Amino acid sequence: MIHQDESVSRDRIRPESAQDAEEFSALLRSLKKNSGRTLRQLEEQAAIQGAVLPRSTVADMLRRGALPRPELLAVFVRACGDGQYLAEWLSVRERLAVGPHLDQAPAAPATEPDADPIPHGTERRRTWVITAVLTAVAAAVAAVAWWPRTGIDRGVTSTSVDTPVHPEVLPLPSAGSWVRIRPAKAPDLCLTEGREHTGRYDSAVAVLRPCAEPAGPRVFLQPDGTELATIKWESPINHVMGCLTVVETGFINDMLEPQDNCIAGKSGQLFHIEHVGDRHYRLRTPGSDLCIGLRENLTVVDTEALRQPCAPQPDQEFLIDLTSGDQPNRPAVRLPQLQHGK
Repeated sequence: MIHQDESVSRDRIRPESAQDAEEFSALLRSLKKNSGRTLRQLEEQAAIQGAVLPRSTVADMLRRGALPRPELLAVFVRACGDGQYLAEWLSVRERLAVGPHLDQAPAAPATEPDADPIPHGTERRRTWVITAVLTAVAAAVAAVAWWPRTGIDRGVTSTSVDTPVHPEVLPLPSAGSWVRIRPAKAPDLCLTEGREHTGRYDSAVAVLRPCAEPAGPRVFLQPDGTELATIKWESPINHVMGCLTVVETGFINDMLEPQDNCIAGKSGQLFHIEHVGDRHYRLRTPGSDLCIGLRENLTVVDTEALRQPCAPQPDQEFLIDLTSGDQPNRPAVRLPQLQHGK
């Protein structure tokens, strides 16, 4: 059972409580009410955000009791001020759209070419249980505008990494996307949940596991502005989402741990995903010269990801594939190759 921090969640509408389309629509009505905005104000807020949200469309959506289109849901949630939890809304919508099919066995996964125990983590830390499960097909990927392909790396002063002054950022749909993250040096492995290699810490951390394994959390990249993103993991058991967080204390200092208290603007949960050549990307902590790499530069099964000084090392370069969302390890489309300065 994944612990949820009530101090963070009690004042917001939780979409995962919906059991059918009618309940989901009721939650959308509650979301609008909590926003304090009229239909006209929602339309105006969407326009400020560069989107279109006609009042008549929203009124019809809230009245019908049916699942809205993913792209409409994304614009509405953002206009209501709940964009931080957009991934959760989209995930629940997917679950309800496929309903009974969730209990079927998953299809065969795609394959790629070639001391004393430490006490349990704090309440913010979760224990993820790995199991095979078939989840829904992500629907918002093709329906929204692309993230800008260039960006400025805020405050980075390091000169030890061979990157341009204005590194290009990962192109993402504005509503985010399910993804698969793989080390460029070992593309048959994926960044997913596992355990710290000594066995002294009993909660989940981010490690490398074979992509061919069917079980594990789905990974969602959610944009935060035009340059940064949070990495969300969805439990395959109860579909609760948490943010991959750089731990800054204790035995697993600098490792990545899924935590269910996603906090807007928290530096340990934000990443500047910058293009470093070919289809490779680096995950940098914003405003720093710290990047996500792999323990001891290893690219073998069960190696932990951890934050370290940015360097031109292969273990700090990752391949990021947009996925269909139905299986965590199956790519749907490949990201375009970028050329610096264009």
